[in-house]
Amino acid sequence: MSTKQLLAEIERGINALQKARVLCLKGEAVAPKAKATAAKTAKVTKVPAKKAVKGGMSDEVRAKIAAAQQKHWAKVRREKNKAAKAAKVALAVPAAV
Repeated sequence: MSTKQLLAEIERGINALQKARVLCLKGEAVAPKAKATAAKTAKVTKVPAKKAVKGGMSDEVRAKIAAAQQKHWAKVRREKNKAAKAAKVALAVPAAV
């Protein structure tokens, strides 16, 4: 067997394997019920990827929630500062007496 014949045989094998791979990929991409129709149409190449869902909230609702959270944490910080000042005053008063 010459080198050209050997290379031609290898090319035929590669082509056969590539065709088998394409058929396997098509079979995985198609729903089980649609396998028979996919073979008839032979147009199934790629299944489009699904878009990631943000969570179903509109931008307005998201902004309202963010504003409410900011308001809440501002209130928490104010109360914490008041408590810290009250504790400081309570510590300073006995020292002065």
